[in-house]
Amino acid sequence: MKDLFETPELIPNEVQAILETFDENESPYMELERLLTEMKPLGYIFDYFLDAEPYGLRPIGTELHELEGYENL
Repeated sequence: MKDLFETPELIPNEVQAILETFDENESPYMELERLLTEMKPLGYIFDYFLDAEPYGLRPIGTELHELEGYENL
């Protein structure tokens, strides 16, 4: 499976709509946590780096190491 951030055409519309609400004027950490909170009921999660760069958008139940490019984590 691929990281959905790298294949945006595969992101479900409901999840894409949440991602589009990201407010760059707010704290990036708070915004990422808000997006995660809104996304989890739809069955999707992601991780993010210390620089607040999200990665690994995937369905809940898919481990990060199962995504292409993250196998060695």
